Amino acid sequence: MNTREEVGEFTQIFNALMSLMRTFIFKVLRVGPIPTNISFIMDGNRRFAKKRNLEGLDAGHRAGFISVKYILQYCKEIGVPYVTLYAFGMDNFKRGPEEVKCVMDLMLEKVELTIDQAVSGNMNGVRIIFAGDLNSLNERFRAATQKLMKLTEENRDLIVVVCVAYSTSVEIVHAVRDSCVRKSKIGDGSVALELSDIEECMYTSVVPVPDLVIRTGGGDRLSNFMTWQTSKSLLHRTEALWPELGLWHLVWAILKFQRMQDYLQKKKKFH
Repeated sequence: MNTREEVGEFTQIFNALMSLMRTFIFKVLRVGPIPTNISFIMDGNRRFAKKRNLEGLDAGHRAGFISVKYILQYCKEIGVPYVTLYAFGMDNFKRGPEEVKCVMDLMLEKVELTIDQAVSGNMNGVRIIFAGDLNSLNERFRAATQKLMKLTEENRDLIVVVCVAYSTSVEIVHAVRDSCVRKSKIGDGSVALELSDIEECMYTSVVPVPDLVIRTGGGDRLSNFMTWQTSKSLLHRTEALWPELGLWHLVWAILKFQRMQDYLQKKKKFH
């Protein structure tokens, strides 16, 4: 057996052992409550590229996409039904035009690659929903998001909401406007808005509010991400940059969520 074959055999054994270990860990986790929706504020891609001396404006973001793949797989194996990803905020458009174009081109590349996977039946039950001011995206990107959502709309094993061109401020304005339009079309003379009217028109109304928000990169802010929906959510921060986020970071965050269940339930009850 040559060196390449030995390395290949070792890799197979290692992957099998890791899979068994994850299965055991996730079985233990499922003894306690599992978050219905975990939201991720994916911060630290640029710092990761600088830390690793990676060249190219999109180097850190490419590394971040690898983390997305693994984190979604872990969530699916654990049994988390919904995941929300803060992929690109409205404030990100204020960055340099070259960087914005680079990131948007990379996102389009990944969306089109995922479309190919969906067409070939390799989505493994994952449904993709895009949320945000999608009308602000270019036509090709917007068409790609619509196509991917259509291709995966019947999948139910894991529902992933990708927030693009998103901010809570824009979302609330959009929701209030849509609520007023809906009320005016009813024609019964009632124009008073209820809380439920606004919540039904939020970009993310298609999924439950997050139970757990995980922010990478050491930040303490929500950065205008789902501030309406996360008023009763547990915010877990980690110093790990997004491309560094791994299995143990996720497990630790869920364990923290489980330890604080009594407190979280009381907060929901009295608010």
